[in-house]
Amino acid sequence: MQQKRNDSGELNFYLLKCLVALVDHSHVSRAAEALSISQPAMSRAMSQLRAVTADPILVKGGTGLIPTAKALQLREFAERILGEMSELLGNAVAFDPGSTRYLFRMVATDYLECLFMEGLVQHMGSRYPGISMSVRHPVHPSQFNKVLEAGEVDFAVGMLPASLRELRHRLLFRDRIICVARAGHWAIGRTLSAAEFAALGHVVIMPNTVNCFGEVVDQALAAQGLARNRRFVTPNYLTAPHLLERTDMVALLPQSLAARFQERFGLAELALPVEVPEFEVYISWHDRTHRHAAHVWFRNQVMQSLDLNGQGPDWAYALMPTFNK
Repeated sequence: MQQKRNDSGELNFYLLKCLVALVDHSHVSRAAEALSISQPAMSRAMSQLRAVTADPILVKGGTGLIPTAKALQLREFAERILGEMSELLGNAVAFDPGSTRYLFRMVATDYLECLFMEGLVQHMGSRYPGISMSVRHPVHPSQFNKVLEAGEVDFAVGMLPASLRELRHRLLFRDRIICVARAGHWAIGRTLSAAEFAALGHVVIMPNTVNCFGEVVDQALAAQGLARNRRFVTPNYLTAPHLLERTDMVALLPQSLAARFQERFGLAELALPVEVPEFEVYISWHDRTHRHAAHVWFRNQVMQSLDLNGQGPDWAYALMPTFNK
């Protein structure tokens, strides 16, 4: 096993290992054999140790070579340093969620916090008492890379713009945009024109300062020279069901969230005048934490909490009934 020379005048871990072997065996050849290196390599290491420590390391004794007093002292330090490094590297590779205290920080909207985080917390249960989670929101998707790279958060959960697909990511589920109103709303069961739909009083959800949820609908309306009548703008998805319950306003919501609150708030789906595709929700992370044992474990827990078999959780596909007037 050929080793690189150390001409820097500094101790490195290789030399520390050689020092321990030389002191323990008091013999160059046996020390080399213990580390599975050649005798010339160990001789070079001893020469480097002598130069760095200003000590001969081994001197002649009555029955052969014996370590110097300084070498014995250095060996204690070397063994402690090597042990601490071994423990550090071991902790970096291994992760015991049952005994470790660790905080996983995420960025997500209240929509995803309500649906996705609930299942994750239930999945964790009491099995991992030292594992904690925190959520920060809102943040524009374009900032995902910035906050992940800076280590401000560990994971971002949400829709992932094509421009950020270089982030490590995994699909969590698919959802769709629907329009909801209280079940007694006059427009339920009717086919509205795009102009009639746009003229309704809309609760608009703007989870960040730039984009609003349902922009694909706004873009389709804009192509016809129309825009939604924004009666109330909020960053919170969970505000909408409360406002719709006793007003004639409508709101674009993720279908999964609307289904969750349909019965509680007496909501029904109102047909959209434009076609909208499904959207995808991802968990994203930076390459800097991709191989971190704790993060690998957490990502696996996320997927297990969703019970994914290539389909997604049940609530991501539960359709709301359309109520006829």
